[in-house]
Amino acid sequence: MSTTQARPAARGIPLANHLSEESIFRRYRRTTRANDRTHWQVIYLKCRGRVAKEIAEVTGYSPTWIRQVIHRYNDAGPDNFITESRQESAAYSRLKADHARKSEELDTAREAQQSMLSTPIPRHPDLDIAAFMVTAKELGGDYYDFHLGEDGTLTIAVGDATGHGARAGLMVSATKSLFKALGHKSDLLLLVRQLTETLKSLNLRGLYMHLTLGRYLDGKLDLVVAGMPPALVYRRQRRTVEHVVLKGMPLGSFPEFPYKRCSLKLERGDTVLLMSDGFLELRNAQGEELGPERVFEIFSEVAAESARAIIGHLRKMGTAWVGRRARSDDITFVVLKSRR
Repeated sequence: MSTTQARPAARGIPLANHLSEESIFRRYRRTTRANDRTHWQVIYLKCRGRVAKEIAEVTGYSPTWIRQVIHRYNDAGPDNFITESRQESAAYSRLKADHARKSEELDTAREAQQSMLSTPIPRHPDLDIAAFMVTAKELGGDYYDFHLGEDGTLTIAVGDATGHGARAGLMVSATKSLFKALGHKSDLLLLVRQLTETLKSLNLRGLYMHLTLGRYLDGKLDLVVAGMPPALVYRRQRRTVEHVVLKGMPLGSFPEFPYKRCSLKLERGDTVLLMSDGFLELRNAQGEELGPERVFEIFSEVAAESARAIIGHLRKMGTAWVGRRARSDDITFVVLKSRR
């Protein structure tokens, strides 16, 4: 048995001191099979002081199943709690088989979603473009997309569905389909209106899409924001960074909301960063959020570089901030740098 270290005060079922928190985290990180990784995620979150209900909200599994995993870890130990033993009851065997089936289905769904969301970065003579997205769970709730018209008009979408897991994935799929069908609409406010009205009509109760829409043509970028973080704009000539704040309700909630449009004139070297809130809400080992001010500073450090280099720096700083702490939300970036 490994040497243990101090853990948060136990709530609910106590976790046996089979392994240190560091050892649990190492096993969680190096596990590749979805089923095994979910088990270790449960144990790591329990080790961090979460109760079964809180773990269920993060993983998408029921509190009953979460408690079963913790009990098996306590009784069978870290090397055997995932593997079925001869002493397991028939009821638990059925439960585990059902979990394995669901894990396989989630793996398949994740592959399908990643294939569907795999959006090529368009080539545009005026813009250096880069994008990045990583999901925290099997099915992600973040989304980005592009539509490039024959006249060079580029429409950009960056979204974040409410909730996590399969429900959020459903909203992402619906939004992408609508964007593919409607992304060519000439008026950005009309596009937002049609998106929110259609999503509302689908009756996806409790599901909404936070979305930033951008449209670029001839050095001008129009933005409409529905519940997303502010855009950050680097001005090369002044070497300053601006916040572009546009408030709006998420799509699918209030179709009659009076969304506002903002127009930005981009000069050569100016850079725009669009993102979901997952980066802002990254927490370090002390539970402290990265937050808007630090993100502003991080972007300012690298805003003069290429779009790809900017995203690389953001990812590096985010990883340094969280350390060994597991992410709880998806992260998405889209960077546009003007060449004209």
